[in-house]
Amino acid sequence: METLRFVTAAALLCVAAARPPRLFVFVNELMTWPDAQSFCRQNFMDLVTVSSMEDVTLLTSMVDLDTMVYDSSDFNHRAWIGLSDDPNSWRWSITDPNFHRDGEAAFFKWKPGEPNNYMGREACGAMIDTGNFADLQCARLLTPICCDVQGHDASFVFINQTMSWAAAQSFCRQHHTDLASVRSSSEGEQIRVLVQSAGQNAAWIGLFRNSWSWSDGSNVTFSHWRPTEPNGAQENCAVLAPSDGGVWEDQLCSRLQPFFCYDVPGSTQVVKVKLVKSSSLDLSDPAVLADLLQQFEQKLKKDSREEGDIQLRWIGQSDGRIFHQDE
Repeated sequence: METLRFVTAAALLCVAAARPPRLFVFVNELMTWPDAQSFCRQNFMDLVTVSSMEDVTLLTSMVDLDTMVYDSSDFNHRAWIGLSDDPNSWRWSITDPNFHRDGEAAFFKWKPGEPNNYMGREACGAMIDTGNFADLQCARLLTPICCDVQGHDASFVFINQTMSWAAAQSFCRQHHTDLASVRSSSEGEQIRVLVQSAGQNAAWIGLFRNSWSWSDGSNVTFSHWRPTEPNGAQENCAVLAPSDGGVWEDQLCSRLQPFFCYDVPGSTQVVKVKLVKSSSLDLSDPAVLADLLQQFEQKLKKDSREEGDIQLRWIGQSDGRIFHQDE
């Protein structure tokens, strides 16, 4: 990751009264998911975040099915919510920006046909015994490959114990440096030999991507998927079905659907944040961005004389990035 000396980013700051915390809005117009997101951000706060069954019940009650617009497909009586899956956000578990040099973080040696996000549920990466990568469900139990890092050098360790990807990451970070990153063909060959010598078909490496997440950056703490959903490799945006108890389904983001926005009563302000010193932070890392928001929020709460909560979120620009280097 390139060190940025001068970068700018916008964050939307909302000072809101404690009651009511959110206002839901049903927009009975047909739009794609990206267009609906833009509309909600321009006119309200964002596409709706659903955090409880109470939210589901309230959203469902807001819709008059007799007047609800829908396209001519079979996907009628559905409305976008702010949940989406980013299939192109693959990155490595190691967050040290100095570990990956130019181009090394993009060394993805996928098996032909991978990543395929089978059934819409594959967000973690493994190396198979041919030396190629494959995407798998993160809950699958595999043996991991950890790495020990000294400067820019890395050595790899096979762990003869099966675990989920998340458990493998925690184990490697506790006992080694992290799950293994693969920066070159030579490192890939070292790991392939470990996997093959252990008689394994696949082993976890530190490759993962953003799975389902809320448009406003909220953590996914509640879900209401239909039992067979999500199930589409190319269906990366979520709808709520008011006619069927508010269950969620995944759909192609290009479909035309009405949608739910939400707003927060209170004052809102958009401000620019500039880092004016040389920084080695990986400003594309969601964990880094979340930590910065937390620091800003603590500072604002300490200094603010307004009553109520302060809510912050980053505003992504047209290319999806938050920070950009100044000219």
